[in-house]
Amino acid sequence: MKITRDEARRIADLARIEMDGAALDRMAAEVTKILTYIDQLSEVDVEGFEERVGGEATPMRDDTPHAPLDRDLVERNAPAWADGFFVVPKVIGGE
Repeated sequence: MKITRDEARRIADLARIEMDGAALDRMAAEVTKILTYIDQLSEVDVEGFEERVGGEATPMRDDTPHAPLDRDLVERNAPAWADGFFVVPKVIGGE
């Protein structure tokens, strides 16, 4: 499936992304490549594979206890740490 420049512009407009002509051409080419790879999936021989029924539960691994992480190691690798907690930027109600 080939994506035209006009289709790329429509996608960019829907995503509210401003793109110049060169970027639209590049996007159209890249999306065309992606869709071509997806189209190739229909050519894959899936004979002998069972179709997964939607209602089946996903197999889970056993829930086995293990040793906790070394807090000193965690603290040394944390970008910011205070009083035993990770320090993260305030994102809700930040000033």
